[in-house]
Amino acid sequence: MHCGAVLVAAGRSARMGFDKILATLDDRPVLTYSLELLESIEAISEVVVVTSSEKLEPVQRLIANRPNMCVCLGGDSRQESVEHGVAALTPAVDLVLIHDAARPLATAVMMTEGIRLSEATGAAIAAIPVTDTIKLLAADGSVEQTPERARLYAAQTPQIFRRDWLEASYARLHESDDPPLVTDEASLLEWAGYRVHIFPGDPRNIKLTNPLDLTLAEALLRGAP
Repeated sequence: MHCGAVLVAAGRSARMGFDKILATLDDRPVLTYSLELLESIEAISEVVVVTSSEKLEPVQRLIANRPNMCVCLGGDSRQESVEHGVAALTPAVDLVLIHDAARPLATAVMMTEGIRLSEATGAAIAAIPVTDTIKLLAADGSVEQTPERARLYAAQTPQIFRRDWLEASYARLHESDDPPLVTDEASLLEWAGYRVHIFPGDPRNIKLTNPLDLTLAEALLRGAP
């Protein structure tokens, strides 16, 4: 199968307070970590970076000398942005790897294992076991349920899917009179009736959400345990 990647870099960074994708992480823009990682994966033939109009020029400069990479504009939501990125891939791509640029510490091992599993199953995502006890709340704020922790996993990216499954899920979403609120592509495919498998993520594969996360990411890059 031909694998293409959609790198999501269109967020507003509201909780960060400044643009996290172009922020400096160990003297380099955050975005460059994901660009270099995707570029290093032999199985990935092309990369579409989805960004906002405000970030378009700096992102274009960062990929200017990288072959098989292009930029497209995102939408009003993550789901729309990823859908734009999928549409921008060439027709030859039949397996789509989706990764958040706000996760600069993903590894080639994760990418390679995810591609292998998705080729075999059609849909695979990185995830790690939940270590905290999770409480499900009722509408009045009381605890309704404590799910069994052994079966709970926190989803990460990369997430990799067959392109036809992904596009069929988008089509069903647009046709629905009561579309769900999806926060990642895995939940979209689950809603559409596809079975999604998991492969090992990494606790170091953190998502940059607030300024403290940048400090933690720098420490992890420098080998902090």
